[in-house]
Amino acid sequence: MKKVVLSAVALLFATVGFAQFNDSDVLQVGILNNSDVDQTGFMNDSDVFQLGLANDSEVDQIGLFNGSDVDQRGILNESDVLQVGLANYSEVDQRGRRNVSNVDQAGAGNDSDNYQQGRRNDANVYQRGLLNESDISQYGRRDDADAIQIGAFNDAWALQEGRRNDSYALQIGGGNDAWVHQLGRRNTSTTLQFGFINWAVTDQHGRNNDSDLLQLGVGNGSWTEQYGRWNDSDVLQVGLFNYSYTHQHGLGHMSTVVQLGAGNTSSVVQHNGGL
Repeated sequence: MKKVVLSAVALLFATVGFAQFNDSDVLQVGILNNSDVDQTGFMNDSDVFQLGLANDSEVDQIGLFNGSDVDQRGILNESDVLQVGLANYSEVDQRGRRNVSNVDQAGAGNDSDNYQQGRRNDANVYQRGLLNESDISQYGRRDDADAIQIGAFNDAWALQEGRRNDSYALQIGGGNDAWVHQLGRRNTSTTLQFGFINWAVTDQHGRNNDSDLLQLGVGNGSWTEQYGRWNDSDVLQVGLFNYSYTHQHGLGHMSTVVQLGAGNTSSVVQHNGGL
């Protein structure tokens, strides 16, 4: 009986000591701001700063050495961070009104950075696996960006400036890279990558431009540039080390590229006087 009691006491102290290594810091300045932090595990760290009116932050950390930094300044911004695993890191910075950020990480060494300035912007990140990285920056109103990463060493980057731009990136595999820059209004980019070390660059300036890309395989590369209005680009790559370049400048261009196999190369350049 004595051994059982001593063991129970030792376990109790070990549990208390274990829980004490988590760290949470919350600073709120303003009216009706809300922060909820729940930490389970060892050496998790959470920092929350809220300045303004009715901002809301929720952080849930389960595991070891996870880190979360939330900075909200303005009115009615919302942030939700869930981290499960080892050494995942999330940074959320929101300035303005009614911006929403959701980060869901499970695995080890995943990294997410969401920066939003303006009104009603929405950023969503879902990471499963090892050492995936997402970076979303939005300046404007009603921009929307989503990054879904399943695997290892995937990298998704999105920068949107303007109003009602939409970026969606899905990466399943390893070592895939997706970069999206959209400047203007109502531009849309969809990047789907399945496989390994595929890469894609999408750069759109203007209004109502649309880019859709699907890569399935290994080492495929796509570079899409659209400047103007109502331009449309569709790229499908299935295989190994195919390369596509699309440049459209003006009004109402359409381009479709399909590459099946290995080592294929395509270049499309279209211009007119439309802006």
